[in-house]
Amino acid sequence: MGFRRAKIIGAFIGIIVISLGFISWNHVAMRTALEADRTALLGSLSENEDFSEAQLIKSFNQAGNAADYNNGAELEVKYGLNTRETAYESLVQSYLLRDLLLVFTAVLLLFLLSIRNLKEQQKLREELERVEHQSLTEKKQSALLLHRTRQEDSQIKSSITDISHQLKTPVASLKLSLEIALSEDYTAVERQEFSEQAVLQINKLDLMLDGLAKISQMETDLIQINPQKYRLKQLVKEAINGVIIKALEKEIEIEVGAMDEVTIFVDHKWTLEAISNVLENAIKYSPAHTTIQLRSNSLVTYVVLEILDEGPGIPKQEQTLIYQRFYRGENSQQVEGSGVGLYLTRKIIEEQGGAILVKNRVAQGANFQLTFPLS
Repeated sequence: MGFRRAKIIGAFIGIIVISLGFISWNHVAMRTALEADRTALLGSLSENEDFSEAQLIKSFNQAGNAADYNNGAELEVKYGLNTRETAYESLVQSYLLRDLLLVFTAVLLLFLLSIRNLKEQQKLREELERVEHQSLTEKKQSALLLHRTRQEDSQIKSSITDISHQLKTPVASLKLSLEIALSEDYTAVERQEFSEQAVLQINKLDLMLDGLAKISQMETDLIQINPQKYRLKQLVKEAINGVIIKALEKEIEIEVGAMDEVTIFVDHKWTLEAISNVLENAIKYSPAHTTIQLRSNSLVTYVVLEILDEGPGIPKQEQTLIYQRFYRGENSQQVEGSGVGLYLTRKIIEEQGGAILVKNRVAQGANFQLTFPLS
């Protein structure tokens, strides 16, 4: 900044000094030319015998008066003489014109230099504003990254605590069941019952660990979402086929209602996982001999898939909490589960630009609404 300003000031001073130098040179040249013209005039007049040299010198050095001026004016009128057209006048005018050109050139150069300086200053201000804006943006990004890092650290600590808590109960129950099943202090029937209980706990642990593995892959970007075009009806059909055995065991009917012939832009595997998780929950929480309904409603750029059951519904205060990792509501305490299904479903759907929400039905049950982008 200081170096650039010094260069501009130096250019200003340089132009002024050079201009003054040219004007001084022109002034000296003019004086030299006038002296030569005067000397030549004296030489030509000295050839006139009517004037003596002493008189000529005296006339040149003598200051003129009003009478001399009047006499000269009468002679100009008498002989048609115009002093502006004399050689002397032309000589003076040529040097004065040169001075004017020098001054104009100097002023023009100074003006152009000032314009350039103003443009450079404007450019410098814009560059400074850009750098300040970039710096401010980087500071905000750094602050956001720091906040996210701290939030992720907190989430990791919370996750470790949650996982430890979730695994503690089934592991303790499994340990106790195995100890009884292998002990000789109990009857064969009791040992058989606790063996079956141990199998249930192992299945529960396997289900939980599978969910945790999927969540871990999703949160560390190990799961790659590759959306393609799929028919919604086909995905719903595949999801129903995956849970139909569990529905038949509870004598629950799955009914597919009005389903639009639409193509959605989603990842097949993980979208199937999301729909299946909601269907499995509907089967778990629905009483026997009830009906689960599926229907869709197309919008401009999205389609909404509704899954309606006849279970106890979701308390209003829990409708935003059920998508949290390991969350188990008051209606889920008597139902086997790990608390990761809906969390994983929300992550899958949101990763694809969709959404999930739940509403309670007027009579009884829950209405889960899954939104997917149309292709």
